[in-house]
This record gives sequence, C-alpha cells and structure tokens, in this order.
Amino acid sequence: MLASSLSGKQVMSTDGQHVGRLHNITMDTESGSLESVIVETDRSEIFGVEQGPDGHIELPATVLEAVRDHVIITPPTTA
Repeated sequence: MLASSLSGKQVMSTDGQHVGRLHNITMDTESGSLESVIVETDRSEIFGVEQGPDGHIELPATVLEAVRDHVIITPPTTA
C-alpha cells in the first residue's frame, strides 16, 4: 500500500474512539521501516503525546495496529 493512499484516512483507537485523520507517516530511508504516524486532530494529546506547534501529533509507529477502511492505533507499550 502506498503511503500517499493513507493520507486523510480516519484514525481510530482500539477502544473505538475517533482520534482524527492521518496526516502523514515517516520512514527510515535506509531500512524502510516506519518511524512515526502523524495525526491531524482537535485533541491536545493522544496517548500522552502532546500536539506540536503545527497542530499535529506525532506518534511512534509502534502504535499502528491495522490499516483497513481506517487506521487503527493502540496505546504504546512501556517497557
């Protein structure tokens, strides 16, 4: 799936709450692994991560649970 096709998808948390829209994703260009999921939202924080000055919230890619008709995210696990 192309990253460009994900932009604008609805973002939902695993508990069924609407979180916002996917704004972008970032990747490590050398390894190709996902680094972060950037969400456009009205919320001031998601999973304890606060909104940046651009109005978006940048979450670690580990929160990405699934991509279907919408993007599903789950709280990050703490070690």
